[in-house]
Amino acid sequence: MGYTYIAIEKNEEGFEFYKALWSKRGITGYMADTMTKAIEKATDIENSKSEELYFVSIVADSIDYIPQLSYLNDKATAPILVATSKFDEEEHDKALENGADFYGQYRSDPEQNINSVITAINSKTRARKQKSSTDLITCNGILLSPSHRRVFVNDKEIELTRREFDILHLMIKKPEQVFTHNQIINKVWDGEYENADKTLLWNSIKRLREKLKATPNGKQYIETVREVGYRFSLK
Repeated sequence: MGYTYIAIEKNEEGFEFYKALWSKRGITGYMADTMTKAIEKATDIENSKSEELYFVSIVADSIDYIPQLSYLNDKATAPILVATSKFDEEEHDKALENGADFYGQYRSDPEQNINSVITAINSKTRARKQKSSTDLITCNGILLSPSHRRVFVNDKEIELTRREFDILHLMIKKPEQVFTHNQIINKVWDGEYENADKTLLWNSIKRLREKLKATPNGKQYIETVREVGYRFSLK
């Protein structure tokens, strides 16, 4: 079984440099430029029979990681290490409270940084916890937590109404599946309004699309299937 680490950062050149150094130690590197992608990758590795997650490193200078750190902690049994160019006491406390195993300032010498990571991993006799039963959903850059009713798109949290959240939740569970207007109304409104009709649905879909498109990538996640309904698109 091979070992893999995940580096959450946006500096591809820096990642490739350290990836080569870790490779000499027989450890494969994977770069994720958002927390959502890292959570997806961690889930894949934890479910894999051919590789094991060695550690996860977060370069705090370039990633807004705190909001989704607890979700990453749910999915990764390996140590989570946060590196920063400037130590911040408040951020240190938040990182550890939300699931990080280590928070520290990185050094200018690459080998010292690698040795520090190895020391941190070895010193953390972190219990290999059972995989969480969390109902977290990650798909196409979206992270959705049904239990907390929170949605992130490329690490930006989106505030949704109850109806908007329920519509997205319904469709993201089965991407590319077409849901008819009546199916969505029956599931989301659940008979709460006797006169619930397509106008309510249309307005909710319109607002949901506007909120999702306000994110950096601006994708059109909710696709119209003419005269039938809608689906969550993977395109």
